[in-house]
Amino acid sequence: MKKCILLLLIASIFIPMSARAYVKPTAILGPGLNSGRTEYFQSFDRVLSSDTVYTLTGLYYVDSLYSITIPPGTVIMGDTAATLIVQRGAKIYAEGNSREPIVFTSRKAPGSRNTGDWGGLILLGKAPVNKVEPLIEGGIISGSYGGNVSNDTSGVLRYVRIEYCGYRYQLNNEVNGLTMGGVGDGTVIDHVQVSYSFDDSFEWFGGTVNAKYLVAFGGTDDEFDSDFGYSGKVQFCFGLRDPYSWDPTGESNGFESDNDGSSTSTAVPYTSALFSNVTLIGPQLSATIGPPIGHKYQYGMVLRRSTQLSVYNSIIGGYPWGVSLRDNYTKEFARDSVLQLQRISMTANLLPTGSTHIHDETRWPAADARIPGVRAWFQRTNYRNYLSTQRYLAAVGINMTDINNPNPVPAVGSEPDGTADFTNPRLAGFFASVPYRGAFKPGDSFSNQWTAEWTNFNPQDTDYNPVQTGVDEMPRAARLSQNYPNPFNPTTSISFSVAHKSRITLKVYDVTGKAVSTLVDRVMEAGSHTVSFSATGLASGIYFYTLSGDNFSETRKMVLLR
Repeated sequence: MKKCILLLLIASIFIPMSARAYVKPTAILGPGLNSGRTEYFQSFDRVLSSDTVYTLTGLYYVDSLYSITIPPGTVIMGDTAATLIVQRGAKIYAEGNSREPIVFTSRKAPGSRNTGDWGGLILLGKAPVNKVEPLIEGGIISGSYGGNVSNDTSGVLRYVRIEYCGYRYQLNNEVNGLTMGGVGDGTVIDHVQVSYSFDDSFEWFGGTVNAKYLVAFGGTDDEFDSDFGYSGKVQFCFGLRDPYSWDPTGESNGFESDNDGSSTSTAVPYTSALFSNVTLIGPQLSATIGPPIGHKYQYGMVLRRSTQLSVYNSIIGGYPWGVSLRDNYTKEFARDSVLQLQRISMTANLLPTGSTHIHDETRWPAADARIPGVRAWFQRTNYRNYLSTQRYLAAVGINMTDINNPNPVPAVGSEPDGTADFTNPRLAGFFASVPYRGAFKPGDSFSNQWTAEWTNFNPQDTDYNPVQTGVDEMPRAARLSQNYPNPFNPTTSISFSVAHKSRITLKVYDVTGKAVSTLVDRVMEAGSHTVSFSATGLASGIYFYTLSGDNFSETRKMVLLR
C-alpha cells in the first residue's frame, strides 16, 4: 500500500522536462499584503494585464477622474478585507467575454475558501438617491455617492465573476458582493456572477443603472437588495442558494427591498426598480435536499418600508415562505398597483409540512374589503400569478439535485412555458420580450443558456494560477468535485469532468483502504459527468472516493451520517 501511495504522489507532481512549466507572475494592487483596511488611492489611469495574477490589498480606491482597465481573462485575488471602490467620477472598464471572464476571488488556496474572505466590488456614482450625501455601507470612509446625473457612467462590468466576498466590517455593516451606490444608467452591467458572498450578492443604493444576466450563487444574506430610491431595470437573473450557507445573524431572503429605513417613508425618489425574468431557487432544492434545522432562511420576497419595487414574469421557489408585505405604505402601493407582482410562478413551503404559504406580517386594514390579504391580492385575475400546488419546484418543471451542476431550466409545457406577458407599458424598451417566465428558455440544455462557459458553480476547487506549458494551460485529464449532499444518507451525487476521451475509474474506499464500491470503470467521453453512490448496507463514518484516469488521480472525503 505504501508503495502505491508513493507512486501516486510521484505521478501527481511529475511534469515532463520537455514542457516549459511556469505559473503566471503575480503583482500587488494597493498598500500591501496584510494591510487590512489601509486606504490606497489610485490617482492615475491604470491598465492591468491578463498575463499577471493580481492580489488586491487594503481599501483600494480608483480616485475621481481616473480609471482602471481590466482585460479579458484577468484574475484578481482579494486579501483579507481588501475592497475595490470606484469613486464618483472614476471608471472601471472590466470587459471580459464568455470564454475569458474576469475573476475577482479569494487569495486562499482551492479547498480553503470561505464567504467573507475579502471585501468585494463597490461602484459609486452621481445618479439620484433619496438621501443627502450618504456613505456606502461597509465602513468605507471615502464612500460618498449620489447626485443629480441620471445618465452618469461608472464604466463597464461585463462577463465578471466575484467570489468569496462580503467582508464583515461590523454587524449589519458589511461589504456586499457587488454594491452600487447612486450608479447611473450610462454604466453597462451584464453577465455578472456573485458567488458565496457573506452579505448580499447584489445591492443597489439608489441610482438608475440597468442590468441584465446576473447570477447570485450561495450568498448568505439577500440575493437582490434595493434601497434608497433605486429605479433601474433588470432582466434575466438567476439566484441559487446553498442550503448550508445563510446569514448567521439575520434572515436570508431572495428579494429584499426598502425605500429607506422607515416604514412610513416618503423620501423621493422612491425605490421603484423593475425586475423581469428572474429565477430564484431557495435552499429547499427538492423534496429531500434542503437546509438543516436551525437555518435562517425565510422569504422569496420581502417588500417593506414604502418600497414600490415590481417583479414580472418570474419563478420563485424553495424558500420557506413566499411574499412578505410588512407595512401599510407598501401594502397601499400594492393595492393601487404601484407595486406590481405579475406573472410569477411561486412555490412557497413552510417547512417541514410543505404547505403552500404566502405570508402577511400584519393583515390588510380591516376597512379595505377589496383585498383582504396577501394571498388574494397575489392571485388577482389581472396579475396572472400561480401558487404552484405541487411540492417544491416540480410544478414549474425544475428538478434541482446538485448546486455544483445546476439545472434550473423549466420543462417544455410546464407552468412557466408560454405564460409570460410583456404588454405592460412599464416593460417597453429595455426588456426583451420572451414567451417564458424565469431566466431560462424552457427545454434548452443549461449548457446552451446565457450562463454557458463564463459562470462557475464550483469555485471552491478552481485553481486560478495553474502550471502552464508554453502559452496554453496544461490540460488536466479530469477534475473531481466534492460530493453533494455531504454529509449524506444514504445516497449522494459525485460529479467530475473529463478533458478528453479516456478510460476512467471512480472507486469508493473505507478508512482501512478497502474498496467498497466501483462506480465507474470504462472509457468515457470528454465533458462533465455525474454518478450516484448509494451507501445502503454501509456503516456511518468517513469514506474516500478516488477518480483515476490518464496520468491523473484525485481523492476526496465524504461522510455517511445515519
